[in-house]
Amino acid sequence: MDTEKFLGIWKLLSYEFRLSDGIALRPFGEGVRGILIYDASGAMALQIMEADRPRFAADDWHRGTPDEIKAAFEGGMAYWGTFAVNEMKQCITHHVEGCTYPNWVGADREQFYEFDRDRLTLMTTPMTLAEETLVGYLIWQRQR
Repeated sequence: MDTEKFLGIWKLLSYEFRLSDGIALRPFGEGVRGILIYDASGAMALQIMEADRPRFAADDWHRGTPDEIKAAFEGGMAYWGTFAVNEMKQCITHHVEGCTYPNWVGADREQFYEFDRDRLTLMTTPMTLAEETLVGYLIWQRQR
């Protein structure tokens, strides 16, 4: 059963959106970092961030300048919730309970999946941005 294949801790290797013509866009840059966790109770958590997000000058997370706060928010994404696997469709749905982007709270994030040895690729459903169709690809490597 595929559900057991997801369980554990995964390290992000690559995150990009591919346009229909093959061009790749990397919203968090080349050095993107992230972790994805699935547990046997059905809980999940995901965190992704740019490798070189600028630090706050004040060294106090409540005293960031507007530019520092903007860079911190735009340089990362995190959410948690539960998950369900549909083996027939070869997709996993993340039922988002909390997220740094408030509009995703309460939403279902469906992604197609592929396993290759110790790697998991999650692909978003096709979406349209500025009249271009694109698909997100997140490649993870099993840690534990």
